[in-house]
Parts: sequence; C-alpha cells; structure tokens
Amino acid sequence: MDLKERIRLKKADRTELYSEEPPFPYSNFLLELSNICNHHCIFCAHNKMKRKIGKMKPEMVEKALREAYELGTREVGFYATGEPFLVPELPQYIKLAKDIGYEYTYLTSNGAMATPEKIRAVIDAGLDSIKFSINAPERKMYEFIHGHDDFDKVCEHLKYLNEYRKESGRNYKIFVTGIITRFTEPMMDMYQEKFGDLTDEIGFKFVYNQGGYMPEIDHLLRCPCDHEERRRCNLAFDAICVTCEGYLSVENADYENMLVVADLNKVSLKEGWYGEKMKEVRRMFLNDCLEGTLCDGCVHHKQAPAEPLMPELATKNDDIFNDKIVRMRIKKAGYDYSKLIYVPMSADIVHPGHINIIKTAAKLGRVMVGLFSDEAIRTYKPEPFMNYEQRKTVIENIKGVEYVVRQETKDYEDNLRRYQPDIMVHGKDWREGALAEVRQKAIDIMAEWGGEIVEPDYTKGISSSVLKEKAKAAQ
Repeated sequence: MDLKERIRLKKADRTELYSEEPPFPYSNFLLELSNICNHHCIFCAHNKMKRKIGKMKPEMVEKALREAYELGTREVGFYATGEPFLVPELPQYIKLAKDIGYEYTYLTSNGAMATPEKIRAVIDAGLDSIKFSINAPERKMYEFIHGHDDFDKVCEHLKYLNEYRKESGRNYKIFVTGIITRFTEPMMDMYQEKFGDLTDEIGFKFVYNQGGYMPEIDHLLRCPCDHEERRRCNLAFDAICVTCEGYLSVENADYENMLVVADLNKVSLKEGWYGEKMKEVRRMFLNDCLEGTLCDGCVHHKQAPAEPLMPELATKNDDIFNDKIVRMRIKKAGYDYSKLIYVPMSADIVHPGHINIIKTAAKLGRVMVGLFSDEAIRTYKPEPFMNYEQRKTVIENIKGVEYVVRQETKDYEDNLRRYQPDIMVHGKDWREGALAEVRQKAIDIMAEWGGEIVEPDYTKGISSSVLKEKAKAAQ
C-alpha cells in the first residue's frame, strides 16, 4: 500500500468497518513512545499541551505489541504526539516488533533529530519505512511553520537516508509529507523540485483541527481551496492508539487524553477495543451525534464545548480553544489574519446598546464576549436578574458572537493577558467616573502586544440600570 492510499483510507467511506464491533485492525497501530517534541509546529496542539511529559514503560510497549499481534495486527508505527528519535530505546522497540513477527514497522519524524547514527540504528533494527514531516519546502517558511531553523539539517538527514539505503542494501521506504496551510499552499509544486530525488513518494494533507484540539486552524491556517464541511474519520473503527501512559485512545493526536477509552494498565487491549466506552464512541459516529466530545469540533469544523470521555485519565486544560499562540505567531511574522475582538459586558438585560457594540466588534474580526460572572457583577451592581449560564445562553446566540468566556472581575487584566486580543471594544461611557482608572489600565495592558481599544459612541436613551429601575417600579 502506498503513502497516498494510506492517507486516503483515513477519511474514505469504508462501510465494511462501521459497526460497534469492527474487525480488529490489521494496520494503523500507533504507539506514543513519548509525548515530548523538539519542534513547535504552528498547527500543532503540542504548543498548548499541559499533560505531563513522559515515556512509555518498556513493559507496556511489549504488552501492547504482543496483544495487538495476537489479535491480528501486523503493522505498527512508533510515533504520535512526540518525536520518536528523542526516545533512546526506539531501535530496541523496533527490533522487538520484528522479533514478534510484525511485517511492517514505520515511524514519522520531523527529521531534525534523525542523525546518521540514529538512522543506522533504526534501520538496522528492521524499520521498514520512515516518513519525514516537512511542512514547508524552503528555509524561511519552514522556520515560521516549524518554529525552528532546522530546514538544512533535515535535508541533510534526508540525503543520508538515501545514502544509507544504497550502502546497507536494505530496501526500506523513504517518504516525505507536508501539512499544507494557507501559507504553504502556493509552494506545493516546490516539493517535487526539492525532495523528488530524495524520496519514494511525497504526500500532502490539508491542515485540519488536530484531534479537535485546534479549532483556530479553520480561521487562521486553513487553505482557501479547502471547502470541506464535514470530515469523515475512521479512527474509532480502524485504529489502535496507545498513549505513553498506556491508555487506549480514539485519536493518535490526543494531547490531553480527552479521547481515552480504556486504561491498558488494568485491562487487555482486546477488552479496551471492544469495551463499552469504545462502543459508545462508535455509536456516536454511526449516528453522527458527537456533541460534547472533541471529535465534534474536528468532524464538523466548529468550536464547541467538550468534556473528556474518561475525566479521571485526562488532563484539565482551559486553554484548549485559546488561539493566542497561533495568532501571535502569525502577527509577529507580519502576515494578515483574522483578528480577535474582546467585548466585555454583563448583559443582564440585553438591549440595543449591546447589539450595537457587538455589531461594531464583528466588523473588526471574530468576537469574543468576556461575560461577567455573577460574582463580578455583584461587586459594582445589584444582584443580576439572570445567572451566568442564562446570560451566556442569550449572548452566544446573538449573531456575530463566536466565543463567550467568563470574566471573573470587573478588572479586565486576567482575560486580556490570557487571550491577548487584538482589539478590545468598549463604549465611551467608561472614560469618566469609577471606570476611568480601569480603562487606563486596559489601554496600558493592550499596548504590551500592540493591541488597541475601540470605543464606539454610547447608545443614548437606554441602559440596563434604567430598565431594572423601571421593572422594580412596575412591581
């Protein structure tokens, strides 16, 4: 099977797989030997991962390899969220797989750590193919995408892979793939010119919401030619993904273990693969009802609240949907991008003034409403009529609002620093009085990263306070 066919099958319509108990996978078996990586690719959720860095225990590697083989798996890949060449035991794990009987062993690497010595070690251990993920075909763009100036080094390592194949006489495959973003889409033709003589095959993937952890890809990195509305995914039916902790996950890019369905330290691989939690996930896919999971955002190209499948095994990360890292990197490089607009409000009684503010903000970019918590409102206003969740439901359904986040105090500092919006929109009513000092502080904070504050005219003749007074008087 060639590289392009492997890529195609991950999204292909494969009706023979779609059941609660599909055949155990023959291939598509990945072991996350470690979740540490030496690069910071702009499209990768590793940049905001909070899961503890670790390595898979040797006994778990052997357990997973032997149990999968006994169930019929014959191909295994040694990579997931981390860089495999950072794992010293990589060659011995490859040899173990070949000794057990695996017909095809493979790995994906960014190539920067694939020194000649390490290449010889994995090839001599029996590796059948190696794929370099090179996500730009020239040095300047490569550094922007990968976060490291390793392009020339990677090219040298790729050349050595070819030299050692001739020297050793081993018939391993050499592949190059590129994750294509809007920045590199015009460069796709350059891949063949640069790498055509150094690889058996070049494959491309359009950048996508990686495991559900990167919804910002759709508005910051997605290729203009990519009009996909629903992303088919076969992973729940045809992939074994074992994390470095020894958990079975639905997704090999599960950075916070939010898609884990079994702890293989406690149950067998067979029990995990055919267990009730995995069946539950398959039913969700079969019914296209993924609400509440990370998969929903990935499959349907949207940003939606998500909870872990097994909270006790996941790492809490409140910044999963925070696009600050990607947005600031694009901004620093001087490229155009969709700006984030922060709009603070209490919105206890929504009136035309709120709508005018949101309309103004929506013309500037993507609107994030910083909705005051009940506690924050109580520090300077009477008890709110509606609680936070009720107000949130109203605001997130107003046209033009893309995100609603909680603001815990009437001071904006915490949220401004956390999200680093490009623009904050606030009515002119805070220029004088009690909020004047808060306004100046917000201006100073925003200036730290080149942000600005836009102050539309205050909508005259209406305010929440006046409406509340009238409501009380009418009682």
